[in-house]
Amino acid sequence: MSEKTQTTAEFAEECHAIILAGGSGTRLWPLSRNLLPKQLLVLGGEQTLLQQTVSRVLEAFDPSRIWVVTNEEHVFEVRKQIAAVNPNMEAQVLAEPLARNTLPAIMLGLDKVANGNTKALAAVFPSDHLIGNSQAWIDDLVRASHLAAEKRFVTFGVKPNKPETGYGYITLGENLGEGASAVDGFVEKPDLETAESFVRDGSHYWNSGMFLFRIKDFLTQIAKCQPELWSWWMGRDEVPMIEGYRDIPNISVDYGVVEKIDNIAVVRAGFEWDDLGSWEAMYRLGEKDEAGNVIQGDVLAMNCKNSLLISQGGKLAVVGVEDMIMVQTRDATLTCPMKCVQYVRDVVDTLKAEGSPLVESHPTVVRPWGSYCVLEEGPHYKIKRIQVNPGARLSSQMHHHRSEHWVVVDGTAEVEVDNEPRILVENQSVDIPKASQHRLANPGKVALNIIEIQSGPYLEEDDIVRFDDVYGRVKK
Repeated sequence: MSEKTQTTAEFAEECHAIILAGGSGTRLWPLSRNLLPKQLLVLGGEQTLLQQTVSRVLEAFDPSRIWVVTNEEHVFEVRKQIAAVNPNMEAQVLAEPLARNTLPAIMLGLDKVANGNTKALAAVFPSDHLIGNSQAWIDDLVRASHLAAEKRFVTFGVKPNKPETGYGYITLGENLGEGASAVDGFVEKPDLETAESFVRDGSHYWNSGMFLFRIKDFLTQIAKCQPELWSWWMGRDEVPMIEGYRDIPNISVDYGVVEKIDNIAVVRAGFEWDDLGSWEAMYRLGEKDEAGNVIQGDVLAMNCKNSLLISQGGKLAVVGVEDMIMVQTRDATLTCPMKCVQYVRDVVDTLKAEGSPLVESHPTVVRPWGSYCVLEEGPHYKIKRIQVNPGARLSSQMHHHRSEHWVVVDGTAEVEVDNEPRILVENQSVDIPKASQHRLANPGKVALNIIEIQSGPYLEEDDIVRFDDVYGRVKK
């Protein structure tokens, strides 16, 4: 066995991985929404960004040493996607009851691995980054583990190849050897002139958002820098950590710990990295045609150059544009010059301030039992297409403000209304009066599709009272 293999094996025995799978990816709107953020999307290749991350981490870690932290809204989809990569990892997914930024999420993961081993290490990875050359990435993890053993908190820096105002930067200090440096400071999202100077001087690297540290040392810094979080952590044996989640600070690991300590090192990345955080990155990394266009979906492009053209909602016909981004979904279209891509986040903020549902979800919403798609809606009515997976069962529930009418399109429906069960097949229907307890299931071996017509003064998803649910969604 070579020295390198021995070192890698030793690293694998001491280190745990925490994958952060929260976040909304607002800069990739309208494809990325709160209920389907970018890490759960296929944006290149055959796997989602989350699945690519899990596949890569599995090259260096045993499945039992990998924990994925997401939130309650995404937990079922995250588990499904991870199970498709490795069925043994479905139980490794942890759900935050609400978003509280990266530091509490990391601590939720540490709760599973802080077992008293003073040498134990933890590596933290975002779930929405692209990384090339996985062997170089593993080699850098091993180098970082040596630094962590010396009680250093380690981050990973990427040499900038262009001025980027959307990234944080690391200021390199003393050379520590083996491709690592001490950290002299951090700069958060500089202006263009400053970013250009960083590219020229060579002493500033992009902050990749990946970290590696000795768990004991990290918790010591939590006690010192974040007393509220430390109190929450120390009380976890009496009260489960998620029960106090609403009352803890909403704080990132960067602001909460990293920028407050001085024993930080940066490993200068030997691997290729991109956070795929903007449409410009999608264009830059995409496969281009002879005119320099990246085209996905049902697009007719005439006399177009150097543009990103995506359609997931019907024919997109584009004539005579250059250096443009055009992204069309079924319910929204984004159009902007490539040079204005940084303002997409402002679009999302404006829509959010207006209370627009376009920020929250696509017309098709994935649920643990299948999916539903809003076909049409107006004052006091909404029409949905509902698909229930074979063997799946929705919760037993009722609505205070709406009645429903279900029509089976294909498949077999097992329906229960006020404790009266019945079986419905194609073209059969049932009425669900307001305040009636009801349930829908698919007892068959093929997907069940129904049309649901809702009517009433209030039709939003929070008008659901659950009595029983196989997915654990009944509120205590």
